[in-house]
Amino acid sequence: SVAGLHPVGSSIAYAVSKAALIHMTRCLAVALAPEVLVNCVAPGLMEGTRMTANLDPAYAEAGRRNAALGRAADKDDVAEQVITFVRTESTTGQTVAIDAGRVYH
Repeated sequence: SVAGLHPVGSSIAYAVSKAALIHMTRCLAVALAPEVLVNCVAPGLMEGTRMTANLDPAYAEAGRRNAALGRAADKDDVAEQVITFVRTESTTGQTVAIDAGRVYH
């Protein structure tokens, strides 16, 4: 989750656990190289999910507006990034935010 990259919201435990997964990705990438590549995807606001359906509509719309692409990501965006990681032989220890550019915008 992008909560591990950018502290927002009220759940410190959730954000810290996601940050730990990101750091574990880096540690495993070093420990398992060169035989194994280890990468991470960090989804943000995702269209068509239970999480988004349960959000206050105004909050979800603000999330879309604040993304560089002016929309939320969707599950297909996550799948495409996973496929990209699987196909590469030169990327390891990386975390990609899949959030339509919200975290860094």
